Amino acid sequence: MKQTFEYSQIHYNEAIYHLEQKWGRRLNEHERHVLIEGYKFGRLVETENHLAKEFLFSELERKSI
Repeated sequence: MKQTFEYSQIHYNEAIYHLEQKWGRRLNEHERHVLIEGYKFGRLVETENHLAKEFLFSELERKSI
């Protein structure tokens, strides 16, 4: 597995805020840590899927020329 990218805190704040509003309370430090690790993993998977689709699309275009 590839290493996850470290985003600035502002990227995590939106996800933290969303869950705090949904649950009606502040997240504790453990919950914040788990949420941030999940966010980084989700972004990694999203990026890998995007790149794989671009690669497949470019291969299809190249073969059709």
